[in-house]
Amino acid sequence: MRRKECFPEELSIRLSGRTLYRDQTLYLLHAASYVEFEFTGKLLEADLESEGGGEDFQAWIGIYVDDMDNAYQRINLKKGKHRYRLWESSRTGKVLIRIVKLSENQYAYTAINKFILDENACIQKTAAKKKRIEFIGDSITCGFGNEGNPGDLFTTGTENPLKAYGALTAGKLDCDFTIVAWSGIGIISSWIPPEVEEPNEGMLVPMVYPYVDYGLFRKKGWFPNEKYDYEIDNCDAIVVNLGTNDASYTRDNSIRRQAFFEAYQKFIRYLRLTHRKKAIICTSGAMTDLLDHEIQAAVEALRKEEHDSLLYYMKFGKPDAEDGEGAVGHPSMIQHEKMAEQLSAWIKEMGIL
Repeated sequence: MRRKECFPEELSIRLSGRTLYRDQTLYLLHAASYVEFEFTGKLLEADLESEGGGEDFQAWIGIYVDDMDNAYQRINLKKGKHRYRLWESSRTGKVLIRIVKLSENQYAYTAINKFILDENACIQKTAAKKKRIEFIGDSITCGFGNEGNPGDLFTTGTENPLKAYGALTAGKLDCDFTIVAWSGIGIISSWIPPEVEEPNEGMLVPMVYPYVDYGLFRKKGWFPNEKYDYEIDNCDAIVVNLGTNDASYTRDNSIRRQAFFEAYQKFIRYLRLTHRKKAIICTSGAMTDLLDHEIQAAVEALRKEEHDSLLYYMKFGKPDAEDGEGAVGHPSMIQHEKMAEQLSAWIKEMGIL
């Protein structure tokens, strides 16, 4: 079979989530970012690149063909550049293909160097949905361990952002979505173990959110770090689910909790500057309720001080023990489904979308 090779930029494809074109290569950045198109042909392959990493922390992608709820195949990317077969048929046909980054970029990056098609094949861009929601969060938003079991150690192979509350909520509201999330991250401190007293300030949400991919640029040695153009997504609503990792530092310390309150407000003010006249929904309670009071108080104070009627707070319901857990005490897929049901119903009730 004769074939043709194309760089991603040469093709009519739809990008969703944070992505980056650089040196004729397409990078899928945060979890659940994807490329989608209608493919008419017999064969589709791709030259994909990743840095590998430890066995439990390698990059994973999902290939979805016509059925966007169930992967046609999941691919564990090997170190370096390799060619992978994405789709093959004995006869020419039209299918809808979505290539999704399932793992987080902090563990291993995912890059598409080339697409390889049978010589008569063609690719056509799909249409975007009318609305888009951005979800800013941590491991919960990434789907950390949601396909794992209680007692399991985390691996990127058990992380599925498409089965996490954010993507599920967007699906229930018939919206596109962007996920900007990192496991373990916080506002004033990323996660720390109980015996540690100092905050973990190596990478915090206010440091990394403004950039295309703060970690990738540092990993690649690309300077300066590139600011993200929020008009690319033009989201209609933003959901912020942060504070779980900060709680590992603040605990019951009133001084630390006040510091979180002030830093959280500062970050929400930044979001308002970059997302004017868009609904911002602050949520909490998915894994811990320790900072619920500070988050709700921060939102209520900003609504009053800034006369911001598009700023909201919603608390997730307490997890039910019978719903089980994923790996490392994280929400199970049942819990994520319940969170999505609650959030989507609340958004509809409030008339936000």
